[in-house]
Amino acid sequence: GNLGTIASPTAVQEWGADYGRHPVGAGPFVFAEWVPNNKIVVKRFDRYWQQGKPYLDGIEFRPLPDTETRYASVANGDIDLDIAGFHTEVHRSSQDPGLETYYGPGGDGEFLYFNVTRPPFDDRRMREAAIRAIDPAALSATQYRGAMDGARTAFAEGDPYYSAEAAQAYPSYDPERARQLIAEYRASGGDPNFTFQDANSPNNVQYATFLQAQWAAVGLDVRLQLDDIATVVTQIVQGGNFQMLHWISGPYENAYPFMLNQFHTGGINNYGSYSNPQVDAALDEAASTTDPARRTAAYQRAQLLLNQDLAVVWLARAAKAAIARPNVKGVSRYLSSELFWGGTWLAP
Repeated sequence: GNLGTIASPTAVQEWGADYGRHPVGAGPFVFAEWVPNNKIVVKRFDRYWQQGKPYLDGIEFRPLPDTETRYASVANGDIDLDIAGFHTEVHRSSQDPGLETYYGPGGDGEFLYFNVTRPPFDDRRMREAAIRAIDPAALSATQYRGAMDGARTAFAEGDPYYSAEAAQAYPSYDPERARQLIAEYRASGGDPNFTFQDANSPNNVQYATFLQAQWAAVGLDVRLQLDDIATVVTQIVQGGNFQMLHWISGPYENAYPFMLNQFHTGGINNYGSYSNPQVDAALDEAASTTDPARRTAAYQRAQLLLNQDLAVVWLARAAKAAIARPNVKGVSRYLSSELFWGGTWLAP
């Protein structure tokens, strides 16, 4: 989904499969040091094409996958900038006069992937049951400090591509209907119980435990499996070794390429292996037409089909923010968190 990136043919030829550990670019900084699972250090590129930039002598990037650790690190000044703050961090930082929060809503969101190739979610009845068992009001109160921006489709209300028809087609909270669907599935010989998977962090443990209780209330016995992020990405997500998976994607400024990547047959982020030829046709049309009206109509048609099929469990709009100390200036970013580092600087 990273458009416009150009690889160095010389570096690819020299390093082959190890190219990723010998980065070559044309940006304002050059690679200096990489200590896996600890830090990446870059230093100023004096021959950068924009004269006078970058303003910083260098940047040290640290992987901090846990939300609580990230927030504490920026709040106490251990780091200057958190480039990927999620909802609990955004909620706190936006109320802290000692921090600057850079955030805006966009497409996609926080959701649950169904693996539609495996029971029980190869059956639409069980996808609907899982959705109808979740109370959005309770979800907001317990997991989002009462400030959840709920999602019912891939685009927020007010977005040019938003489809009210698709949002209306998405199932509402109805635990009694969920119980009926589960009973029907059991009567047909299916086992409705499943394993829910996520990365292991305090926030995710709390989130998973809440969902487990919601499903238990309608008669589902759900096992929780929480692994380190590397295992989740390489073995579970990319390997398709799950029944249901918690995920956050976006926010994105544009529908392309995220809709194509996530919902088209064979899409690089279509981890649940969802497939519908009508959705593929709509997404292909949206990606190829130069007519804005046709593009909007195609994305709205795709949304309706996706919600009729129940391709994913929509939870909330995506929240990914940059949270900075007040002396960090020149923060310019895409909503999906990529920053333009050349113009960033530190005030005294």
